[in-house]
Amino acid sequence: MDLTVADLAHAVGKSENYIRQHIHRKHLIARKDGRRVSVALDEAMRWARERRLPFVSPAHAVTTGSMERRTARMTVLTSHERSAQPINLFTLIRHRRRGALGPWATQSDETWTHDDFGAHGLRLFTIDASFERCQALVDRIKDSGTLRIDGTEVGYALEPVPRRHWAYRDAIRRGDDSIPSPFSRHSAEIIEYWSLEQQPRKLWRDVLASASELRPRLAGLGFPLDSRSDRVGNLMIAGAADEVRCDLKFHRDRTLRFHVDTNDMPPTSYRATVWASHSGDEVFRQEFRVTGSYTLVELGSDVDRIGFAIYRVMDGQCVDSRDAVLVKEISNHIHLDSRPTLDLYDRRGHLIHRVKPRGSGVMFNINADDGNTEIDNEIRRLSLDWGVHEREAAARREGNLVRFRPSEFDQAALHFIETLRNDSHQTAPIYVADPYFMPKQRPRGAEAEHHRHDHVHDLEDHLIRLYLDMFAATADRPLRILCGTTENDSAPWWSGFPSALTSHVTVRSFIDISGRKPKPGFHDRYLITPARELLITNSFNGWSKHGVTFASLQYGVYRSEAMQLWALEEGSTSTPLRIQELR
Repeated sequence: MDLTVADLAHAVGKSENYIRQHIHRKHLIARKDGRRVSVALDEAMRWARERRLPFVSPAHAVTTGSMERRTARMTVLTSHERSAQPINLFTLIRHRRRGALGPWATQSDETWTHDDFGAHGLRLFTIDASFERCQALVDRIKDSGTLRIDGTEVGYALEPVPRRHWAYRDAIRRGDDSIPSPFSRHSAEIIEYWSLEQQPRKLWRDVLASASELRPRLAGLGFPLDSRSDRVGNLMIAGAADEVRCDLKFHRDRTLRFHVDTNDMPPTSYRATVWASHSGDEVFRQEFRVTGSYTLVELGSDVDRIGFAIYRVMDGQCVDSRDAVLVKEISNHIHLDSRPTLDLYDRRGHLIHRVKPRGSGVMFNINADDGNTEIDNEIRRLSLDWGVHEREAAARREGNLVRFRPSEFDQAALHFIETLRNDSHQTAPIYVADPYFMPKQRPRGAEAEHHRHDHVHDLEDHLIRLYLDMFAATADRPLRILCGTTENDSAPWWSGFPSALTSHVTVRSFIDISGRKPKPGFHDRYLITPARELLITNSFNGWSKHGVTFASLQYGVYRSEAMQLWALEEGSTSTPLRIQELR
């Protein structure tokens, strides 16, 4: 893609002599073919940006046919609710070389199509056209703040100065805030006009909250707007970096094949860096001069991650990047069932069921790992083992997740009690939910009076101490315990302890009586304080057998559940739960 001196002068609004002076002073790198002088499009755009010169799109600037035309698809998502005028929720223009493989035909009728999203008030418009036509539509939007589509006038509220950045096709190396390339096989240079209006974002979030089934239908937009609501209201122009096409493959013989398609591109225009790593250790990194062929690299180690990056020589811009994690092992199980199928019919000859009586079967296991890399596999195992402990340590430091093994009951109890004490300045109720919080009581009989306190000993001593410490740590505010005890003909085992320790404790059982057999009315274990919401993986009486994990949540789901359950009254008929307060 080259511009003549006349083309470039027209694009930046300067004289041809001005362009020649900058070429002579080496400010602008040009190519000479006899008496013909031309400038690469990327070089011209870089030069214009550095000097803050206006740069008309190549489709406008080029009239001599010296540059290959680009084809484009423009998608416009609009909202037609709560407003007299439809407003833009997101507009995307994707353009690429006319001859490149892609989703657009070489010739298009340049007419709009649309898809209505029913009662949700959304409409998705699409047009396949030349990039020149799409750029002209953008110019109208910038001038008038509206876009007219087949009689529908869509309103825009865009900042006048665009923001330029790159979107790469790898989703691993880039940060969480970066956007993915709208092209599956190419990275893209992005020109983005931002909207700072709040109304489109509010409309969009309301739609997503009430219509999750729309997400698959939004694929035609070409951008994951459901996960990037910060872009709502924007207009984005994405140009595929398809002048160079690259691919990197790993072969089982420990070789990397780096293939570059460089048709119509001088071999000195781009350079590439290729890397590979194994278990977090970089085992290979090398820079190559891009040529119109492939490069074969022999590695001295097994690898589990590979990647490459392509850079323009003229300005160092990274135009493509890919980072991929390799699948180390594929295990397929093929089950060949040789048992006959038995069809059962009723007296009228209707098929009522189909069964397979017990019989023999054959199971094959196919493993893609050749088993010849014992050292590398062992290194990877150690690395993964280290990763488990490293991530758990990080979670502990941030207070998001803490795990205790069965042998660490005392440490788990201390952590739980300290969590309660850290919220001692709060006065709102604390909720503890555990279906099996209360121990099973002994059967009533003639010796009931003699054994009236024996059920205390159903609990292990360390669990009794944990419960009493819990009561003491929460003595200055209500402690509400939700359990699923089905035997409720006796008072809690701690009823004989001083009221100063237990008077603030209330226990309610929630029993599901909708089935043939009563069962606890809830399943999950959690702690809710005014400051936090903790998910607890095991019941208190299982900590010493199975260990326990405390996971901090920020969603308020269990807080809402606890408050909803506690608001139910004893004897309520609006729920299949039997609620009883244990006294």
